[in-house]
Amino acid sequence: MAEFNFLRQTFNEVPLLYNEARPRYPDELFSTLIDVSNLHKDSKLLEIGPGTGQATKPLAKKGFDITCVEIGNSLTELAKYELRHYSNVEILTGAFEEIVLPLTYFDLVFAATSFHWIEPSVKFLKPHSLLKNKGSLAIIHTNHVSDEKGDVFFNLSQPIYDRYDFTDKKQKPKLPVINDIQPEEMDECLFQLIHFEIFPVVITYSAKNFVRLLNTYSNHLAASKEVQTAFFHEIEALIMDKFQGEIEKHFAMSLSIGQKI
Repeated sequence: MAEFNFLRQTFNEVPLLYNEARPRYPDELFSTLIDVSNLHKDSKLLEIGPGTGQATKPLAKKGFDITCVEIGNSLTELAKYELRHYSNVEILTGAFEEIVLPLTYFDLVFAATSFHWIEPSVKFLKPHSLLKNKGSLAIIHTNHVSDEKGDVFFNLSQPIYDRYDFTDKKQKPKLPVINDIQPEEMDECLFQLIHFEIFPVVITYSAKNFVRLLNTYSNHLAASKEVQTAFFHEIEALIMDKFQGEIEKHFAMSLSIGQKI
């Protein structure tokens, strides 16, 4: 548990980089979320782990009343700056597991690439207690997927990941294809899955920008500075030498929506 708590706070070390480098979620995802969850102008939303507000802003623009709970104080400060024009957003600093929130108050609880950082014992129980009757829990996740063209960069980079202990050497990593992505498993005693959809995103990264992205992942942030420097140098050199300085990265943003039972 100590390692879990440490890893989930590593993002707080690089708030500006996180805000710049992490891939954005497509507008269609938020339109679907609003429609399926039957949100209206008076709906109350709770976001778990907003980071720098990347998933908050599209919903804030719609005028929803949003309460956010962010564990990292540096991320909170940057999110407040990014969302400074939206008086309908409140950002609280603290662990979702511990912070006191009004019961049966929210129409939607959502988490964007943060739900896996909630302690398993409360990850469904607490959202259930905070939601109104028939309220929705939305889990957005950023999935790394195959380009379905041979995944040349992924395969050539694996020996580098292995050298710096960023992979499980007992099991060869493999990127899933989009059709392999499954809905978030929910506690069926508390929530009924009512919608699942995948939104593909493809981003072209220069060698330097891809390294910047890598430097926002918890396992890399937890490594020593010496390991980080050497690892990033090798990844950047691979992209420059074998891929003319840029690569395409394929993501699948998944949206799982459960309704409170």
